[in-house]
This record gives sequence, structure tokens and C-alpha cells, in this order.
Amino acid sequence: MGARPGRGRAIRTLFGAALAAGWAGVPASAQQPATATAPKSSAKDYDQRALEIYEFRKAAASGPERGREIFYYKCWFCHNEFTKDIPKLTGLYQHPTLISGEPVNDETVKNQIRNGSANMAAYKYALSEADLNDLVAFLREKCCWDSDAPPLNPRYRAR
Repeated sequence: MGARPGRGRAIRTLFGAALAAGWAGVPASAQQPATATAPKSSAKDYDQRALEIYEFRKAAASGPERGREIFYYKCWFCHNEFTKDIPKLTGLYQHPTLISGEPVNDETVKNQIRNGSANMAAYKYALSEADLNDLVAFLREKCCWDSDAPPLNPRYRAR
């Protein structure tokens, strides 16, 4: 069974009409010049709880309370009262130096969190500068809590 003899001619005619109409003069979207406008990103909807959770903004938009939330999700797992060979962070700013020997101040604490060490994970790709500022504010002002009384859920309303 062969192809119909008129079919090839019809395809050539359609293709020729498409070329004549100017379809060939329009580059594909991947070939657009660099001056083409980028698609606009949609505004963030902070009424979505998932976004609040993803950006650690359930407790507060910024400051030590947001730092408390970041501490809970990123630091508390290791730095709690139940671990043995890991330094406790309660009263960190009352110590003269970190374990690394550097003086305790905001910048050295941020660098330790960013870069980690042989015994600590680095968070330079996981936490932004705003995250670090809020976390350090919590460590400096309000750190830490007893695990028998963790931070309250800001959305819970007792009846």
C-alpha cells in the first residue's frame, strides 16, 4: 500500500502557503533576542500557610521571634539539652569565645552558621542574610527554651 499520489503535493502546497504567510520569519521563543521581556513573577500571597512555613514566617515576619522559628527548624535538633557532645547555645553571648577560639559577636556567629565546621553543617545555601540576622537576634536576646516548654503555636486559640 503506497501513499496517495496527491498527498505530497498538498503538503508542499500547505508548507509553501505557510512560508508565504511569513511563519518562517518568526523565530522560535528559545531564539528570541536577549532584549525580550522576562515573564513577570507573581506576587507572594502570605495568606498561604505553606509560604509562611517555607519562609519561616509563622511566628513573625522578622526579628527574634522569627529567629526562634528558624532555630527550632534548623538548630534545635542538635543544640538541645538532650545531646551530649554538642555545645548548648543558652547564654552564648555571655561566653568570651566560640569553640573555634573566635570572639563571640554577631559576625563570628553568622560565619559559624554559614560555613559550619567539621562537626556542624553549613547553612550558607539554606539560610539567607535576613534569616541569619533574625536567628542571631534570637540567639543574642532570647535563646533558648527548655524542651518541656517549647515555643507556643501562634495560630492556636484556646477556647
